Amino acid sequence: MDDKADEAIRNSDSALSASEPPSVSRAASASNLLPQYSAPINQQAETIALRHSGDGRVVPAEENEPPILAGASPPEHEEDSDDEASRKHVYPAWLRTLEAKLRLRPAVIQPMPVMTRPMLPGFSRRLAGVFKRVPCRWRWAVRCFYVLLWIIVAGLLISFNNYKAMTAEGQPTYLACNDELWEWQVETCGLNGVYCSPFANQSFVVRCPQECLQTRNLNQRWLGNTTQGFLAPWVVGSGPYRAESWICAAGIHAGVIKKHWGGCAAIDIVGEISNFESTTANGITTLPFPSWFPKAYNIRAISSSHCTDFSWGILPVAYLFSVFFSLFWPTKGSFIFALVSAGFWYGTFIAIPIHGDSWTSAAFGTYFVTLGYTYVLYTLFMRPSILYPARFPLDTAILYIAPFYLALHMEILTAPLSNFGLTSRAFRDPETLVIFVIGLPAVLIVCSAQLWLFRRHGMLVRYILAYGTAAIIYFVVAKIVGLSVHLHHYTLGIILLPLTRLQSRTSLVMQGFLIGLVVQGISRWGPASPFDTAFQNQAGDEVVSVPRPSFAISPNALAANGTIAWEYGSSPGDPIPSGLSYDAFSLLLNDVEIYRGVEPSYNVQKLLTDPLRDYYVRVSLVSSGSALQYCYPVVVTGSGKIVYQNGTIVTKD
Repeated sequence: MDDKADEAIRNSDSALSASEPPSVSRAASASNLLPQYSAPINQQAETIALRHSGDGRVVPAEENEPPILAGASPPEHEEDSDDEASRKHVYPAWLRTLEAKLRLRPAVIQPMPVMTRPMLPGFSRRLAGVFKRVPCRWRWAVRCFYVLLWIIVAGLLISFNNYKAMTAEGQPTYLACNDELWEWQVETCGLNGVYCSPFANQSFVVRCPQECLQTRNLNQRWLGNTTQGFLAPWVVGSGPYRAESWICAAGIHAGVIKKHWGGCAAIDIVGEISNFESTTANGITTLPFPSWFPKAYNIRAISSSHCTDFSWGILPVAYLFSVFFSLFWPTKGSFIFALVSAGFWYGTFIAIPIHGDSWTSAAFGTYFVTLGYTYVLYTLFMRPSILYPARFPLDTAILYIAPFYLALHMEILTAPLSNFGLTSRAFRDPETLVIFVIGLPAVLIVCSAQLWLFRRHGMLVRYILAYGTAAIIYFVVAKIVGLSVHLHHYTLGIILLPLTRLQSRTSLVMQGFLIGLVVQGISRWGPASPFDTAFQNQAGDEVVSVPRPSFAISPNALAANGTIAWEYGSSPGDPIPSGLSYDAFSLLLNDVEIYRGVEPSYNVQKLLTDPLRDYYVRVSLVSSGSALQYCYPVVVTGSGKIVYQNGTIVTKD
């Protein structure tokens, strides 16, 4: 009886086996469908092909995470990948037709690759297995202890490097590389510079950061009757220095501030000076100005302690803390959160430090804005391609974290291009042109290669449509509302990050560098607008459609009373025509506002005190309390001589 039952069961199993289709391994099916991305037999291959979801869509990388290398346990608390397979994706028929006509969609859609082989697999396996030795119940405590140690060490280094300086004349004022004693915006210093006093008989001590020689003026400025100082530290004179000279750059020129390490110095305000000479010293050529200015200063060495800026020494410490954090099996999200947080505060206090209690408190608000940007970018573009740090420790350290910290120093490494608009200002200097000629094609080649890879996976048209639509909206909005485009470097990081959604080592380097650009730009400047108004462009050398008065100076009146006259209307001497949105005129003498009112003339007594010296006058309209764009400078003397910008010379009868 038992033998008959066993035989019946065996016959039933045979029948079931015969009715089933023959099994096909996943590797074999992938090899038949997609020969260029065949699945590897072992884990020694660089990439592994992913299966299709059944609706023509390739399953994302996180739905098929590669196993960790043999001998190492997977990180704890790994993120659950989005169940994208459950979301039915309907590919529009019109888009499919467009792709076919333009031949932008390959006949066979290849699956997205996933990296499985790290750099130096044996060494990476040992690094990944270090944290495995910690008992599971204590791993959370070890992580917390490491993060706490990271914060304490960072705080001590920042405190020692930024806030412990002391001199023989007291605690110094911490400066940025472009701080000055006289602001170019006339409203800041006010009429006759009253808000920028005192003009003499005052001394104080300052502390300058490192690498101020690399900080350059990004706008051409009028100095006398010419524009000067583009892409160079702004220093006028050779001691005394004109008051709007950058203090730290002047200290480097005087030899009391170190080029690469900063330092402390004493400032002595010496009052008005009638001539500023140009000299070259310590890598800085100062600008000449052969006329009067109401405020100047000398800079001298002083006995001090803890004034050397060790920011470059802090960089490897910050880098190593970020690298070691990846060995504690963090999830992708926690790793990005930690890296962006460390990078933000590194940029705030170390890379380009800005001191002041009010600014520091405001930085916390900017920090949360940075986290918001990062969350959106991570969710949309970064998560599919970023590697699990513990599985790829060397790739993460070398190809991701290192480019990230390099980007945090972009303002020093590429000063001419750190912040530019799509205007003539970005292309006027030969050095800038060389960087564009070399750098721009390299960026275009890398981006084109990434887009070509997206074509193999059926995503090229979607990227072209997305970028094209965004570009059209951007430029059309600027045109409609009358704004100028201004692509900040953090904006470029956001624009290019979608190209890193493909998992590869090239994407890893690009993504690390681009997210570093975003963090550096926002931590330094805040989430600046991608548009500029005509008034914002006045600070530079851009040609904007702002009306300007023109001079109508009489040589005889100039010699008799120092009278400077101008016109804006039908005839000289008329005030501002009624019905226009202008409040007054603003008159500059040697870049100092000496008059603001509705009358189109003013007697400048200063001209008569030294009738043979050249003075430079400019005039503008005032709207809502702010001076608009000033006209071209005119050279005048108290003897009645007038030299216009076109070279015309008019003298007294």
